[in-house]
Amino acid sequence: MPKVEAKMSRLLEVTLVIALLATVVGCDDPTAGALGPAEGTTPVVAPEPEPAPVERVDSRPPPMDRPVDHWTGGELAGQVDAAGASGRAQVLLDLGDDWTPYIFSERGNESEPVVENTYRETYLALARGEFPEDHHGDRARRDKYLELYGITPTLSLLRERFRTVAALECAESLDLTDLAEFGGFVSYRNNDRARRDSRQFRILENQVTRLLDAAGVSSVDELDTEALDTRDARRIAAYREDAPTALAVKAAQARLECEGFMEGKGTPTPGALDWTTHEALAEFERRHRVYGWGYIGRDTLAVLRRAPLENEREAVLRILTERAVHSAGFIEDGSTSMVRDVPRTYQGADGADHPIPNLEADIREAIITAFGLQTPESTLAWLDGLTGLDDPDHENVVAVDGPSLPEYYSGEMDLFVQTDRGDVWYDFPYSADGGENVQSVQRRPRLTIFTRYRDQNIPLARFGTTIGGWRSEQIDETVMWKYKNSPPGPRMWGRIVAAPVWLPPDGATDRSLLTRNPRGRGAERFQVNYHETGPSYASAYGLVAAYHQKFLETADGNIRLGGDEGIRTHGSVDYMSIMRRHSHGCHRLHNHIAVRLMSFVLAHRPHTREGQDLLSYRRVLEHDDNEYHMEINQRGYVFRLDDPLPVTVLEGRIRGTTQTPVEHPVPKWDEEVGAYLMPDGGAVLVARDGTLTPTTLPEPDGGVDADAGVPLPAEDMSAEQLMNALPL
Repeated sequence: MPKVEAKMSRLLEVTLVIALLATVVGCDDPTAGALGPAEGTTPVVAPEPEPAPVERVDSRPPPMDRPVDHWTGGELAGQVDAAGASGRAQVLLDLGDDWTPYIFSERGNESEPVVENTYRETYLALARGEFPEDHHGDRARRDKYLELYGITPTLSLLRERFRTVAALECAESLDLTDLAEFGGFVSYRNNDRARRDSRQFRILENQVTRLLDAAGVSSVDELDTEALDTRDARRIAAYREDAPTALAVKAAQARLECEGFMEGKGTPTPGALDWTTHEALAEFERRHRVYGWGYIGRDTLAVLRRAPLENEREAVLRILTERAVHSAGFIEDGSTSMVRDVPRTYQGADGADHPIPNLEADIREAIITAFGLQTPESTLAWLDGLTGLDDPDHENVVAVDGPSLPEYYSGEMDLFVQTDRGDVWYDFPYSADGGENVQSVQRRPRLTIFTRYRDQNIPLARFGTTIGGWRSEQIDETVMWKYKNSPPGPRMWGRIVAAPVWLPPDGATDRSLLTRNPRGRGAERFQVNYHETGPSYASAYGLVAAYHQKFLETADGNIRLGGDEGIRTHGSVDYMSIMRRHSHGCHRLHNHIAVRLMSFVLAHRPHTREGQDLLSYRRVLEHDDNEYHMEINQRGYVFRLDDPLPVTVLEGRIRGTTQTPVEHPVPKWDEEVGAYLMPDGGAVLVARDGTLTPTTLPEPDGGVDADAGVPLPAEDMSAEQLMNALPL
């Protein structure tokens, strides 16, 4: 039995091994069924396990609130979300033709209600180069190019100008060498002087040409001057002295003729700055935003020396930069540096000194890089590639990589303004015999905007401005001198007014409020001068004004605004008066600077958009037995600062002997009588401090007997003979 049990045990082990092997084979071969269930039984199928959830990662960017094109390296690099542009140090740039500075907008964002700005449509029409059929168009048609006056042209208009210049065949043959080599200054005197100078140089040039031909040389530098006689040597010396000016003027005239600036102005006098050339130069300066007099000088020369297409490129860069400055909400332009190319500094949170950047220059370079505007050709190609500029429904906002803002920037900044009056003269500026006294000025008036950060007053930008002085004023129907002061001391800007209106004082004469009507005849030869009153880029207050007000600070620290002294910081169409002439007490700025400054303030100070300030001003003006009705219905578009902005007018440096402003009017010198005459006809002596001392009228003809030299009538002289004998 034990042997049988052993055999049975080994048989059972073999059977188990075979069964296990069959099971393994069955995992690989589903058809193997030798060990399957018995026939007639139901197999038990184990449920399949639930698949584990797969965690999917969506690599797509989240949807954008407002997708805009992103330009970099001269090409379109895709789109970015406008909502986060500032966090990425990107600047949003509106290329559309319906762009305006913030002060001419009608709401701050799409969630705000529209508050109508009545000057907005006029601004946009002028920016497009249109001339409306009203007084706005009359003035703009005369000025033609308005960037100098604060109206920034649209990109569509710049593209049109660019294409016109690119098509000028004469531009390729312009020789600007004589302009490049000229370093002098040429002003307009009068046409007679211009004709004389032109004639004399033409004669001199012919004489020198004969000398060159005789010597067989092509230039005066090749002449052997020691071999010349005295007369010819003097001619060569005179030519060397006069030729640079005459040849530079000729080159300028050729350029102005080529580009169309001479059109409708007459024939210029060759090589001399006559009235025709002067007018053409002034128009050229307005086209290229050169602050000049229509003369050939430093700033105008710099633009005359550039190729025409390069000037068009510069215009595009100026406009794009100006729009970017407004969009980004910064104002630093390098103007606060006390030493050229050495920026001032501020202390950062890290305790280190950091330069105050020139963000205007930085964004200009960023724009050149982003759009690929390194050459006139690439700039025109970029302009030609833009579409939908005049379509308000087209997305014309794009993003460019811009400079990072300094750490002192925030949404709301602690800003304040300081106006330094510079050198101030209270002395009466005329002598006892009516001659002008010299009152030299070394320190010109300037306005600086600051921000406070970490107990520092950081200067952001500094601009030239004006202060008051001796000005003419109508008093008792007599024009007299009156000192118009710019009061020093602390004030507040409580409101900023876009397209402001100036209301003429009672002393303004009716004739001074009229201007010639270019389309009028007879009684309609004149019309009300709404350009001076505004709204207009040429108004007395320019495109925007901030109103100076006295104030009282209460015990709880609140500011209560007081009276209005009539002093404003405002834009001005009289751009050559800035830092050069006196105002009536206001602080003038170039129009585009005033617009930039006030837009910056509104970007960083809480304010309320009040809109049009309505009024009903009526005045009847009489001239040449005709009546003209002046009607002014609004003062401008008002932004009221929730927290008034502090502005301090510094005393400046008082020059001369008079230390306080002269309060009373002073008569003007009467050339015919030879005295300072009061309105009642009495003569006075005027001291430097304005003191008036009565005096006797001078004898006619300098004290000579009025009857001296008049023959006594003979008894037989006729009435006609007697009249002929009397002095005329």
